[in-house]
Amino acid sequence: MEGKIYHYLLDQGCCKYCGLRYLQDRNIDFKNVNQYIEKKNLSTIDTEEPVVKQPKSNPCCLCLGLLQNCVIDDTVDRIVVSEVQKYDTKVFTCSISIPPAAIVREHAMRLDLRQKFAEFYLDDIEEIPLNKAWKLIIKDKISEKLGIAFENSDICNFSINVVMDYADNDQEIRIVKQLSEKIKNGDLSSRKAILSILSNCMSEKFHDIVKDPLVIPSVYLTCRRIDCKHNSIYIAGRYCKFSRELSQSPWIVDGIKAMDTSVEELIFEQINKVFSIPLTNLKFSSSGREDCDVRCLGKGRPFYIEILDPKKTLFTDDEFRKLESDINKSRLIEVRDLQSVQRSELGKIKEGEQLKTKEYIALCLTKDTITQEQIDKINNYGKITLEQKTPVRVLHRRPLAVRKKNVLRMEARLVPDKTKLFELLLETEAGTYVKEFVHGDFGRTKPSIGDIIGDAVDIIALDVIAIHLDWPKEIKASNEMYIEHASNE
Repeated sequence: MEGKIYHYLLDQGCCKYCGLRYLQDRNIDFKNVNQYIEKKNLSTIDTEEPVVKQPKSNPCCLCLGLLQNCVIDDTVDRIVVSEVQKYDTKVFTCSISIPPAAIVREHAMRLDLRQKFAEFYLDDIEEIPLNKAWKLIIKDKISEKLGIAFENSDICNFSINVVMDYADNDQEIRIVKQLSEKIKNGDLSSRKAILSILSNCMSEKFHDIVKDPLVIPSVYLTCRRIDCKHNSIYIAGRYCKFSRELSQSPWIVDGIKAMDTSVEELIFEQINKVFSIPLTNLKFSSSGREDCDVRCLGKGRPFYIEILDPKKTLFTDDEFRKLESDINKSRLIEVRDLQSVQRSELGKIKEGEQLKTKEYIALCLTKDTITQEQIDKINNYGKITLEQKTPVRVLHRRPLAVRKKNVLRMEARLVPDKTKLFELLLETEAGTYVKEFVHGDFGRTKPSIGDIIGDAVDIIALDVIAIHLDWPKEIKASNEMYIEHASNE
């Protein structure tokens, strides 16, 4: 029976690959179909009569030539000269976008086979999908030409998608419109829509419109384009900010930049310069942010950069250290611990935004002379749970709410020769509004430092000196560079 089906398909104008797809054998080796044909004795029919027909040179009536050598070889050649050469990947996966006309043709063949070989297809016809057969045939050819390994799509980061064209596609899918009474000017390019119409159409109605046998195509499929894409990769590190006139990201007001540059731009500029990565392919994320007038010191703030569709995916330690050095020449910021990280690690930054603690040092100004007794009140106060209404300064971009935040530790000390100044060291829960804790924000934060010492207090300067998030891992060479740079200041 398999031989009869195989030769019937060849008689209809199918290529040998499509002739085998409908035998429902999932063990067909599409890389060596001739060996399979010989093993299954498909070169003769059930009556043992030899097949004397010459192979047809026409495009296959089912795959429209997709699986035939001339199209396969042309596709591989086009892939080799495509954008794929710009990627440094060592592995690939591939996929194919097939014109909808092939869907209609395959549906017609299923109905025909189900009618003529009902005893073989007792349950249903489960042919090997066209896109799967294509991948099985072409993947080793691509691998050999490019010198990179094929990898299954569910784990591979780099994909090559081949988009095919068929000159007679629009004409052939018009029959789908005839099959559906609901479609008037609808879009027939959707694979899902066409499959839905065909599945709901009675076979009798289909055969009234699509006459057997299938018309042999007059032209082969052609390759319209090759789309290459690599999944995002991620670089992580920490940054320090030494300027009180520098925002973390570009500050745009009414479409105009309010500041010349930002932490993000200083880092991106050097990534673009060193690795030729377009700025539009870079996205910046960090574990919180400091105000533009707040410095970030100590080991810095953890951050990561997403690189979209990267051509360069492999970075050496020396390249990261060179990038750090180039960024740090700005003197406005300093980065350290640059390294590649996996996407699965990025959740640690989000967790840190909720769970981490931060340390600050603030220079505070009192209305009246500050006394040692008032300093002692702060130092002996202990842990505080604050109730903070959304600060006035951020009400335009954050909803009004009351947040409870903990101040875990406070330490105050007088500033020598300054009667109204004192320094305040704080360790707080993530998300605490430190400025408002100092000056009270018109009573919107309770208690405030002013409440504790019984005097009006304002904040002159604020620095973040520690962010207690153990990520990313510390790079020793980066740490030595940081110490050397700091000693030269």
